[in-house]
Amino acid sequence: MSDFSEHIIKNWEWMNKYRSRLGNEAWKKYVDSVMNMLNEMKPDTVFYIEKNVKPENIDLFIKVCCLFIHKQQMSDERRDFCHSFNSDCTEIRCVKLDYSKKIITTVTL
Repeated sequence: MSDFSEHIIKNWEWMNKYRSRLGNEAWKKYVDSVMNMLNEMKPDTVFYIEKNVKPENIDLFIKVCCLFIHKQQMSDERRDFCHSFNSDCTEIRCVKLDYSKKIITTVTL
């Protein structure tokens, strides 16, 4: 069974490494295509990385997904979905957020 968790971003040096390896235009094209794919995912869908990403692109793909998730978390934009990996980073899931649920806390005195 695969485990791609080693590809999670540990620092930001990977960006310069891939930019210099691919060139700015190819880098931007790849990042944009992954970001667009993630943006177009419908809530409650799963993208299976091993089935859909070339083995030589898995590291870059996962890092771009991490960048997408980071931007999503840092954004003030309110949306009805978010993305997350499973524990071994073999899947990325688009999860529907439900803002209508009220959080109720009970305080016992």
